[in-house]
Amino acid sequence: MEEMAARNLEHKFKIIAGMVLIIFALLFVRLWVLQIMQGATIMLKSRANQTRVSRINAPRGIFYDRKGKILASSRISHTVSVVPEDVKDKPEVIALLSKILKISENELLAKLSPDPKRPRNPYQFIPISKDLDSATVIKILEAKLDLPGVEVDDIPLRYYPYGEYASHLFGYIREISESELNELKSKDYRLGDLIGKTGLERTYEDYLRGVAGGKIYEVDINGRPLRLLENKEPVPGDNLHLTIDQKVQAAAEKALDDQFLNLQKNSQWRNAKSGAVIALDPRNGNILAMVSKPGFDPNLFTGVITPEIAQKLYNNPLHPFSNRVVQGEFQPGSTFKPITVLAALMEHKVNEKDRFYCSGYDPVWGSRFKCWIYSERRGGHGSQTVVEGLKNSCNIVMAELSRKIGPDTLAKYARYFGLGQATGLNLYPGEAKGFIPDTDWKKQRFKDRWYPLETLHFGIGQGYLTVTPLQLAQVYEAIANGGKVYHPQLVSKITTPGGKVVLTNEPKVVKELNVPTEIMATVREGLSEVISEGTAAYAFRGFPLDKYPVSGKTGTVQKPPYDNSGVFAAYAPSNKPEIVVIVYIEQGGSGSGGAAPVARKILEAYFNLDKKPKAATPAQSGANSRVSPGPSTLPTAPSATSPEPTQPAAEEPSGTALPNNAMPSTTTGTTP
Repeated sequence: MEEMAARNLEHKFKIIAGMVLIIFALLFVRLWVLQIMQGATIMLKSRANQTRVSRINAPRGIFYDRKGKILASSRISHTVSVVPEDVKDKPEVIALLSKILKISENELLAKLSPDPKRPRNPYQFIPISKDLDSATVIKILEAKLDLPGVEVDDIPLRYYPYGEYASHLFGYIREISESELNELKSKDYRLGDLIGKTGLERTYEDYLRGVAGGKIYEVDINGRPLRLLENKEPVPGDNLHLTIDQKVQAAAEKALDDQFLNLQKNSQWRNAKSGAVIALDPRNGNILAMVSKPGFDPNLFTGVITPEIAQKLYNNPLHPFSNRVVQGEFQPGSTFKPITVLAALMEHKVNEKDRFYCSGYDPVWGSRFKCWIYSERRGGHGSQTVVEGLKNSCNIVMAELSRKIGPDTLAKYARYFGLGQATGLNLYPGEAKGFIPDTDWKKQRFKDRWYPLETLHFGIGQGYLTVTPLQLAQVYEAIANGGKVYHPQLVSKITTPGGKVVLTNEPKVVKELNVPTEIMATVREGLSEVISEGTAAYAFRGFPLDKYPVSGKTGTVQKPPYDNSGVFAAYAPSNKPEIVVIVYIEQGGSGSGGAAPVARKILEAYFNLDKKPKAATPAQSGANSRVSPGPSTLPTAPSATSPEPTQPAAEEPSGTALPNNAMPSTTTGTTP
């Protein structure tokens, strides 16, 4: 019995010992997993529980105009940030913070709630509210002990002191999207970072963004800061030195806004609410001004956009985000006529002494193709040379020239000047190419032949032909400088915050037209007479042409059922050109009455002939610092509040009353 009892006791001992060994083995395995396999991860989580990271984005690079005036910089914004993990189970903190910020608790919780599609670190500060006033900041600091996980920092916020001024040129910045974040993982972007979306902000994002800094705090169990472990100052972005002339830009903005109001006083032009201006230096291709109306205030996108503002911007039928200077395609009207004259002279179909008779309507097509003067005065221009034909913007002279050279030759010279192809301007989101028609295209597109009357429309800049304002500026650039087409430039150089040059854009000739001097002189003579005694003489009455001679061309675009649009192209001084100006006003009447007055005001500003307005200046005192103290207004370049422009034309427009597969209808003619 005793032996059996001893044997049972031994058996039980072995079972217990085995169980103990198994338990110890499991504990050892678990310990090995925690210490060896998951040690690094656990250590990171432990440190995350003990530390909080506050990321501070760098001030973006400054935009300077060509004379060193600041056009865009950064300003200080008092911003409150919250660590979601520190407040998620503390309703008293949420209640107190929502009361101080004067927002609902639900709104605050919504900002802190994680988005499954955009995971983030729950131990990192999340910006909740920007641009706090001093009183609110003081309340938060006074309640510091009752607000664990809440911090107030002064962060740099992108600031455009002139509001809508050059909005399409500058573009805007906005919080990085999920797709952008995935695409740019290697460039240290984080959730919540602001990134350039359009314009120069997008094109030069890599230069402008700088290097983010931040602070690392050690915190107690409740998330209250114990000490600052690390403070890394952000490195500002590089600066863009633009070719833009701030005074010329401001004058163009104001002149176009003022002209909209003037035109709308006449019920016939009540839809004159949109347009574009481009001014450049024909000596190097540098862009001096770029205006597209209506625009938008890029300052809106650095904060929360209200539903009312979103409705106005995104659902506006006039498309305020479209940069009409490079994306708007329109018929150039009579501003195309210099190419028609040059083509006829180059092909030796006519010479400068040949004369053409204008009775008011075409001798072949009669009332189906009239000159503008017939519609106004029931008469014609009489006998004219090609120079006088340009001066008077005579449709009949251009019809005769177009017949002699034909549509394909017209197309060849249009392309020779660079029409129908991108200019190469480095500005996101790119540019339209316009459209140059020819007989092959017509046959392929419409399965129809090219009709003779279509050639006449082509020769006066209407029909299927479309261009962008920038392309038209390059045409007049080449005429002004004797045949050189430059690559258009917006940025002359890029420098570090310390002034070191990291990139320089030198003038680049992309094409040199082989046009004899005497032929170019004939075209230039006609354009000079347009201003002195032709269709733009009234618009330039009183202008000191003796000191600053101007050459140019008026144009009127017919596109039923819309009202006529006005176009004007000019360069000055005629004998030694320094500036080319193109003005386009959609549904704004004629080139002479609608667009030319705008160009005149721009030239007055460029040559310092304007007494009012003076060069636009920001109202804030910190205009010359990288970080400006706050918003200001621009008296000389007010924001446009009128509706937005019509949608840019399609790539292959139907033209002026030109059915897809039929003969063109009558050209009644309008004021040039």
